[in-house]
Amino acid sequence: MIMQWPVEGPFLRDELRRLPGTEKPSAIDKQLALTDVWLDGDGLQGDRVADRRFHGGPDRSVCHYPAEHYHRWRHAFPHLQTLGPAAFGENLSTTGLDERHVCIGDRFRWGDALLEVSQPRSPCSNLDRRHNAPGLARHLAQSGRTGWLYRTLEPGTVHFGAELCLIERPFPTDSVLRVWRSLSDDATSDAELARLQDLQPLAGEYRIRFRTRLDARRRLQDQGTLF
Repeated sequence: MIMQWPVEGPFLRDELRRLPGTEKPSAIDKQLALTDVWLDGDGLQGDRVADRRFHGGPDRSVCHYPAEHYHRWRHAFPHLQTLGPAAFGENLSTTGLDERHVCIGDRFRWGDALLEVSQPRSPCSNLDRRHNAPGLARHLAQSGRTGWLYRTLEPGTVHFGAELCLIERPFPTDSVLRVWRSLSDDATSDAELARLQDLQPLAGEYRIRFRTRLDARRRLQDQGTLF
């Protein structure tokens, strides 16, 4: 299986800047790199991370956001008519790939590097602050238009203009959207929670959250049998 998509990017930020109206440093305001960039398990060389509790790390080395989603956000937030690739802090953007079709465990070649889809991106309030758009992150979360994150399996150089090539899809039913919906829906079945906690390519923090929910339900069920 080899499918290719043109990429806008790589985008990165080599210095931290304060979010508007705050003293909080952030690297969300990324810029297009016009040269080749080295990519490894920590991400794109030179791309800063302000808070490693929520950004960066082995399961979050690259962020991807679909370019076509920006039309929706320009419509929903009329003062944001210039929204486009890199506006949400992503490292790369494409047209023709979205959360319904991209699956956890998908492997992509980007330049010389090999990437694996690890988890949905969890929208945070930094998006609201950067764009002066209260509720923007909540809308992303509710719509499922979250984007997704990769881990780097093989480091390599990302050549300027390099396409994104899908080379393997081992879990074709586990779309990014399905995993996100399962996480955010309180009615997700026990069977689905159990299955997702064992989905090996899924980032550990997600698997723990599914396991925690399942364990909590089972404790309640056990308590119910005592009365």
